[in-house]
Amino acid sequence: MKYLFLSFLLLVSCSTHSEEKVKKLDNPLLVKILAFGELTDLNQLQKDIDKELWVKIYKVPSTKKNDCFPESHGICEYEYYLVTSQFDENPTINAYSLGTFGEFTDYKWEPATSTDKAIINIKVSNYSIAALKYNSTLKNKEKEYQLVALPNKVIFSKK
Repeated sequence: MKYLFLSFLLLVSCSTHSEEKVKKLDNPLLVKILAFGELTDLNQLQKDIDKELWVKIYKVPSTKKNDCFPESHGICEYEYYLVTSQFDENPTINAYSLGTFGEFTDYKWEPATSTDKAIINIKVSNYSIAALKYNSTLKNKEKEYQLVALPNKVIFSKK
């Protein structure tokens, strides 16, 4: 009887606690990045170079161009988003849209020239790697870009 009463009290106390309120995110871009984005933590690359700024890139499949997979569905391009953060206790954190590209195929850090600065050279293909493998008629054109990131500013330009 004692155990039955304790079980009853436990059941009542658990059921009287209110449920946690879950808030739906109303930002479609954020939802898209969280649902379909693939993260590349650039600080994990080239461990021999000291990083002065935290840099992450998310690639999200683009629905704008889908003509590289004839009679099929596939990803021709990605939308790229960049997140930067300082390493401080109260860091400046920012996010940027870099644009739509085939695929970023290589990243190379340059040694930092000042605090809170990242310089990264990026090779960019005009189609996704999957599209180039699937469709042999596509011509791969690679370009090189340089990303210069500061806590409140990003420059992304062709080299």
